[in-house]
Amino acid sequence: MDDKMNSLFYGSVLHDIGKIVQRSTNERITHSRIGVNYLRKFTDNIDILHQVNYHHVKEINGAKLENNDLAFITYIADNIASGTDRRKIETDTKRQWDSKTNLEDIFDRFGENSTRRYIVPSMLSEDTSKIFPVKDKVEFNSSEYTKIVTRITNTLSVINFAPDYQQSVLNLIEATASFIPSSTNVQESVDVSLYDHMRLTAGIACAIYLFLEEKQEYNYKNTLYNNSQNFYRQNAFKLVSFDISGIQKFLYTITTSGAHKQLRSRSFYLDMISETIVDSLLSKLGLSRANVIYSGGGRAYLVLPNTKSADKAIKEVEKEFNQFFIDKFNIQLYVSFGSSIFTANDLMDKKDNDEDNEKIYNSIFREVSHQISERKLSRYDVSTIKQLNMGGKKVGRECIICHSVDNLVEGENKCQLCFSLENFSSDLQKEKYFVVDDEVSGLQIGPNMYIHKVSEEDIKSGKVNGKIYTKNEFVTGADQSIRLMMGDYSYLHNNEFGKYSDRDWTKVDSSSSPVGIKRIAALRCDVDDLGYGFIGGFKEQNSGKYNTFSRIATFSRRMSIFFKTYINSFAKDKRLTIVYSGGDDVFVLGAWDEVIEFAIDLRQKFISWTDGKLTLSAGIGMFDSKTPINVIARETGTLEDAAKDNDKNSIALFDTKYTFNFDYFIDNVYNSKLSYIKEFFENQPEQGKTFIYRLLDLIYNRDTKDKISFARIAYTLAKAEESISKDKLENFTDFKSKMLNWFEDEEEILSTELALMLYIYQIRKDR
Repeated sequence: MDDKMNSLFYGSVLHDIGKIVQRSTNERITHSRIGVNYLRKFTDNIDILHQVNYHHVKEINGAKLENNDLAFITYIADNIASGTDRRKIETDTKRQWDSKTNLEDIFDRFGENSTRRYIVPSMLSEDTSKIFPVKDKVEFNSSEYTKIVTRITNTLSVINFAPDYQQSVLNLIEATASFIPSSTNVQESVDVSLYDHMRLTAGIACAIYLFLEEKQEYNYKNTLYNNSQNFYRQNAFKLVSFDISGIQKFLYTITTSGAHKQLRSRSFYLDMISETIVDSLLSKLGLSRANVIYSGGGRAYLVLPNTKSADKAIKEVEKEFNQFFIDKFNIQLYVSFGSSIFTANDLMDKKDNDEDNEKIYNSIFREVSHQISERKLSRYDVSTIKQLNMGGKKVGRECIICHSVDNLVEGENKCQLCFSLENFSSDLQKEKYFVVDDEVSGLQIGPNMYIHKVSEEDIKSGKVNGKIYTKNEFVTGADQSIRLMMGDYSYLHNNEFGKYSDRDWTKVDSSSSPVGIKRIAALRCDVDDLGYGFIGGFKEQNSGKYNTFSRIATFSRRMSIFFKTYINSFAKDKRLTIVYSGGDDVFVLGAWDEVIEFAIDLRQKFISWTDGKLTLSAGIGMFDSKTPINVIARETGTLEDAAKDNDKNSIALFDTKYTFNFDYFIDNVYNSKLSYIKEFFENQPEQGKTFIYRLLDLIYNRDTKDKISFARIAYTLAKAEESISKDKLENFTDFKSKMLNWFEDEEEILSTELALMLYIYQIRKDR
């Protein structure tokens, strides 16, 4: 990265820093002037300072700037970003600003109906006490802004405005400005954060720089200021995306009983490969993470310049990583790229009507998806196919985990990858810092790229050379990369998931040993219709004006924060392990009853998080502790599919026939029938397990077309009623009446069957 590009990044990403300072001091001068005065404490780089001071028309008009001043790039990038995230709202209020307003929830204009909720003012952290939006406005005050400015000041005081500190500044702004509104204009929607606006401005600015660099256009004043309308119509940008195929197979087709020891590291491994693909592409172009709209789950979206250099970099990264996949995994994994060219006008609110906004926006994403699909249909060129065929059929001793015959570790019966992943699993749970470099002793995650654990002491001493990743914390420093958000909670201190079935928690802590069936449960769930959220989620009463890159970036980041950060707090103290939690899907193993409890809690929190505008579908399977992980994953996946097929927003437990709408399960099974059945039998000790099993057997073997089934259960209840003492007769009569009424309705009796099963699992002292 050249010096100009580096200065452009810092100037554009910090161009609105004065807004934060202004809201803490209430100074009555422009935020541009406040910002430049503030940044002079940390840098004398005139290129950076000019961008902060002169990124609006009225300021540029009074300045004597050189024609190639970077301020012109940040000026137009700010206009494009503002045109992307700011939208007028229906109001009679005259133009005015409210510096104390807090950020509106990104889900307010998601879906068909608009709502209004607010983000509680705070800095981004793992603290979950203020994370859920509220209906009442809670204004930012000057003291809260002062705390934010203090944190920014402390960080900027100890860093250099050099390329290896760029990600640190992005981390800093994300941590401090994620809940600060970009605009305080009461006539505009304020659901896009200042962080997202500043980051998008920097990404667009750097893309413009490279676009003009290739054209050898250096008179920025003429191109971007005097003739800005012409530039807005130029095909200057590309939306670039990639998708990694084979993820599910890679994760879950490991067959040995001990394979669960490396399952968590496998999911992390794939995430790191995805992040490495992003970093490799950005590195080839000299760009930063400011150009990333979304990254997660083996997929990413980036805004890049429409240049030959970008096309070349995309092809190189795709080829390099697919060769790495072939060398390492044969044809199991494959990455496909796609791109779509667009103009600044396509992003901005400049169309005649909202339908045009939506059509253009959707067409950009559709073209990317089409290209990725086409690439998947023709994966390999002729030379690659020849290379694969020349390998022939490999024979010999197999890895006991993945069955590969390549690179077996002597004396381990495992291939090098599985051996490394298993060893890495404990590091993943315990360590906070990791480094990616070319040292071959680590775990390979890309062509000539390896990941290792690293200590904080070595980082501070300068002994670490490479890209540093930090888990679940915002850290600043040289060569710092993105924060790795990870749902990594585990009640156990190792990966011996079978212990969750013991139900003898004295082996782990001092709590008493509960009764109950000795089984583990697995939860797999994911978000319904997430793809809709990316392409058409912000339609508000069928208009398309809120479908913007900035809102997609905010939306995707909110989803990632929920599933990769806050989920650890949701699981705290529960006897389970989060095996994998991506940007939209979850895989959990644990004690069967606590997994069910967690699934309900997670779902309810997600409904609150999204204001009910997105839902989850979940499958929960119950297994013996020695069941191979691939069987657990496959069967739980089948249950999850059953929930999806049940009009989504559903949960399937243990068997596909026990598939219910999520709200119905929570309200009518878990919190109603199960509680009622439990209370009834605890107060009717004379009705022992034999009676419960008899009831369950009659219900289980019922025939809805055979009236004899009803007569049998009525007879069984009547006979039991004869032996009930007078003081308990009223309760039993109520129980009998409910059972007979439930038996008349198929959904009611099916849910009763499940509730009885759950109760039996709770009281059964299993062997």
